Amino acid sequence: MLTDLSSLQWQNRIIVVHDVGDAEKAAALLEDNAPGITDRDLIWLVFDGSETRTNYPGSIAPELKANTLETYRLEPGQVILIGKDGGVKNRLEQVDLEALFADIDAMPMRRNEMRE
Repeated sequence: MLTDLSSLQWQNRIIVVHDVGDAEKAAALLEDNAPGITDRDLIWLVFDGSETRTNYPGSIAPELKANTLETYRLEPGQVILIGKDGGVKNRLEQVDLEALFADIDAMPMRRNEMRE
């Protein structure tokens, strides 16, 4: 059961969306871009009030949201990109997949993945 994001380190990049204006639209955008998300080893979480939407294939613990918000100091309306190393790579005010994909594709680890 996923209680925090540390178990995903070195395996996945993570997009966390916290209480943005239209969480349903944000989740739909992420779902609609599944091939690009999968190709970039992305796990996404959309926190909307007490609801969490995600592409994480396993179970999610109730404390995941609180642990994530505390660890990454997320404010309502923020979107963050976390690299495979566990560090925050970008902090946005809306889901901008084009910008997030560009950030990821510029990362040295991602460039190596694309070459292989």
